[in-house]
Amino acid sequence: MTYVYLGLGANIQPHTSLQAGVAELIETFGTLVQSPVYIAQAVGMDGPDFLNMAVGFECPMTHTQLMSWIRATETKHGRQRPSGLHPKPTSHGLDMDLLLFGDMVDEGHKVPRPEILTCAYVLQPLADIAPDLIHPTKAKSIQQLFNACDFEPRLKLADICF
Repeated sequence: MTYVYLGLGANIQPHTSLQAGVAELIETFGTLVQSPVYIAQAVGMDGPDFLNMAVGFECPMTHTQLMSWIRATETKHGRQRPSGLHPKPTSHGLDMDLLLFGDMVDEGHKVPRPEILTCAYVLQPLADIAPDLIHPTKAKSIQQLFNACDFEPRLKLADICF
């Protein structure tokens, strides 16, 4: 078993999308550690605000199997990915990003996910559920990384839980 962390987000039917994602994760993997849900402005696109959260769980799958499961689950819940060489970010329903897969480091597969270090909507929820976890390439805890960032604007908590 490998302990993994995912970031979940949506800005099309965000409450329903996140609820569906959490339900799929519980059905497949069992117990989850869940962060609070945050409201974040759409970044790099015009669109409504996103709801974002992070989850952690023990995973019996390989990295490749988990990525296939994630893509199938996103598609099942209406996620459409833009095509082309330089797809423009768009609003979307359920989005699941693999943030950390144990202590795996693989730049080609974006593990750990680079946005952990650059995006409040990823780092803040991750710090809520894994503050003492050591980032595999930075040798600092997730809480230390969060404390060192000066994200503006700060995220707002959503009054939602699953």
